[in-house]
Amino acid sequence: MKPLKILLGNNTFAMLAGSETWMRTLALELKKQGHSVEGFSPELGIISQELQKNGVPCYNDISTSGIKPFSFILEESRNYDYDVIIASHWHIVKYLREQFPKTPIISVIHGVIHKTRDDAGREIDAPEHPALDAQVNQFVAVSEEVREMLLKEYRIDAMLVRNFFDVKQFAAKRKIAAKPEQFLLNSNYIVPEDPEVNLMREVAKHYGARLAVVGQNFVPAADIMKAIEDSDVVIGMGRSVLEGVCAGRLGIVHGRWGYGGVIAEPNIENLRYFNFSGRNSGGHLPSAQDIIAEIDRFYNPQTIAWGQKYIREQHNAVFAAEVLIQTARALLEESVPAADEVPLRPFRRARDVAQSA
Repeated sequence: MKPLKILLGNNTFAMLAGSETWMRTLALELKKQGHSVEGFSPELGIISQELQKNGVPCYNDISTSGIKPFSFILEESRNYDYDVIIASHWHIVKYLREQFPKTPIISVIHGVIHKTRDDAGREIDAPEHPALDAQVNQFVAVSEEVREMLLKEYRIDAMLVRNFFDVKQFAAKRKIAAKPEQFLLNSNYIVPEDPEVNLMREVAKHYGARLAVVGQNFVPAADIMKAIEDSDVVIGMGRSVLEGVCAGRLGIVHGRWGYGGVIAEPNIENLRYFNFSGRNSGGHLPSAQDIIAEIDRFYNPQTIAWGQKYIREQHNAVFAAEVLIQTARALLEESVPAADEVPLRPFRRARDVAQSA
């Protein structure tokens, strides 16, 4: 079958967070599978730079009207004839629907925070709110929790595609030590004196181990694999902790939502329902001794081997990309309904949307 031309859209390509690394992983895998891939975000940066080095062009403006703000006369013309759009965040999806009224759109919902407040205290739609008025052809949820929320709150029957990874990229050369020598806490949501950090300091101290912390409020790690390679236990939420499990480390779900627990076979159903966020804990933080007891129970070769096998089978980027391509081809075979007449306008960033709400 012929390769597809695909546009990936996201709120930002300028930070190493969940939806951004999700898009990066998908873009690189789709390109490996022979498809033509381009990216759109109003904010370019570390993610788009990496994508462009790997042959994925990224743009911070797309206007099919041919009239763009600050357009240069000699700017190279671009062909926007995409087969399918895969996008996150309601304002990105809505904007791309305005630009491409008849192109099938697959909209990915990564989280359950669908409402927030602006600076004036008014309730507005958060980026993860579904784009209800954008004629989305297929919604995708990353967990059962998200999928059930979409069905309950909006009557959206979403397809489940779990977070996925390039399993070859996260293949550590060093096996874990006989007992933990370094813990890695990877989070963009914590600050040095948060209770979540202090709790893990106490746990690491019990083992005489180091605690390394990376994230927006510490040290951003463009190559997280180096930090994982040096560690034996990886702590975080969502993609952050699953990367460690993929690399053969013991994974602990822990962060701003509470302590979820060790990623091991007896816990997996409960943890993945909540997308490894820790929301299964109800915000509870156990004692350091409780965490130490759980680590002692699961810090063994059997748990590590099970975890790597689980990621390869359930969170593999190869399989996820194939599912999304199959979905896209099915949508292309259907008749895409003509969109209502919508004005073509320059993209408004999330903060602009909030201010005008």
